[in-house]
Amino acid sequence: MLRLKCCFSVLLICATLVFAQEAQHSTGVLAIDTLKRFDWDIDTKNNSLPLVFLTSLAFPGGGQFYTEHYVRGGFLLAFEGALIYETGVNKFRQNREFNKNIRGYRDSVGFYRDLLTAHADSSDTLIWQARKKTHDRVLLKELNKKKASRDLWNSELAWLAGLHIYGMFDAYGIWRNNNGRNMDTHYASSALWRAIVFPGWGQIYNDEYGKAGMLYMGLFGSAVSYWSRQKMVEYHLEVRRQAKWEGDDVGASAATEDILFFRKKRNQYVWAIALFYIYSMADAAVDAMLHDFDSPTYFVMQPLFNNGFQAEAGFRF
Repeated sequence: MLRLKCCFSVLLICATLVFAQEAQHSTGVLAIDTLKRFDWDIDTKNNSLPLVFLTSLAFPGGGQFYTEHYVRGGFLLAFEGALIYETGVNKFRQNREFNKNIRGYRDSVGFYRDLLTAHADSSDTLIWQARKKTHDRVLLKELNKKKASRDLWNSELAWLAGLHIYGMFDAYGIWRNNNGRNMDTHYASSALWRAIVFPGWGQIYNDEYGKAGMLYMGLFGSAVSYWSRQKMVEYHLEVRRQAKWEGDDVGASAATEDILFFRKKRNQYVWAIALFYIYSMADAAVDAMLHDFDSPTYFVMQPLFNNGFQAEAGFRF
């Protein structure tokens, strides 16, 4: 009699768990259904969406600080603060130094040009021409440094903007999770075709807004860096053309080296954009498959009646 009761109890538990497997999000067992999920979520009463957007937009990590995610907010504040200093204060100082360095060369170029005009018939014309060419070369070198600094500034500013976009996406994701995580079934095929059509759409489908923001940061930063490196290639191509027209083999050789350097950097960002796109597809599909990974209904038991009563346990993924 006792054995019959035990078998009946096991059968009931197994039937309950099999039903829970179909329902996916409810086992029917209060002790299991009330288990805390996503332990890393922080309970907060600051759930105003307008304030999340305003604080995120106003200063680095603002949305994270508002929703009491202080570690995330601290990292964003530190990284964005460093980039703001680099793109603002430091670049302004560097630009001032460049202008100071080339001011004298600009004046001397004009001075030697006037001398050439005044002494065109003088026997010392070749000497003045050599001096002018030397100063022109130094001036071009300084201008190239300033151009390269501007190119780096474009990239840094793009990554700064991308990091701020990531912070806003992440803050919105925190707000969504604070108001209840979406436990609906997500399908890998649905996530994949969305990621193929538009990068980041698969992450948004999976409610991974922080990952979507990070993806957009990488794509935006890489795209602007690619554009800026391409501008540098075009600039040095023009410098090489001018040097060849003037018969300056040294200047043409230096310009060729610069062209190869910036082409290599430009192509690296092409590969980066392609890798970000491939990553977005793979990550979206995997996240969709593991969206409900920590659900207790992934561990199931069910009865088998092939050769008498048996119980089978399995882990579904």
